[in-house]
Amino acid sequence: MNPRQLKTFLAVARHGNFTRAASEANLAQSSISDQMQALEEELGTRVFERTRQGVTLTPAGDTLKSYAEEILALNDEAKTAIRAAAGLEKGVLTIGTLETIAAEKLAPFLSRFREAHADIAVTLKIAGSGELQQRLQDGSIDIAFTFDRGEQDERFVTRLVSR
Repeated sequence: MNPRQLKTFLAVARHGNFTRAASEANLAQSSISDQMQALEEELGTRVFERTRQGVTLTPAGDTLKSYAEEILALNDEAKTAIRAAAGLEKGVLTIGTLETIAAEKLAPFLSRFREAHADIAVTLKIAGSGELQQRLQDGSIDIAFTFDRGEQDERFVTRLVSR
């Protein structure tokens, strides 16, 4: 498994469709299919159920999904730490968010932030709301984006950024 395959796997899992995943990844649909076939061969099991309506995760695919997210997050973290140690990055911003928010809302903002602040490395951590609050408290993330459930936690400052 390599990071490229894992990113592709997550795009397919997110979209439930090879063609839409190919569009997101700027790859040909055949490249997506080839990568997923190679991944399944390497793992020795199918990670997707393929139907006329699209693809869904098998139990093995569901297990791989959480590992893929963590592996890619650690990969980004390692790159950031190495660049910071080499003096190539002036700052690091670690953002925690729910997967839905990352996929639907954050991408355009992160792109603009990166253009405006190229010297700041951005690391994205995907987790559930409870885990994000814990990570905020222990300092392993700098900011979290979650859905407003009307609960106020006085340890944190909250701001509405989107409806």
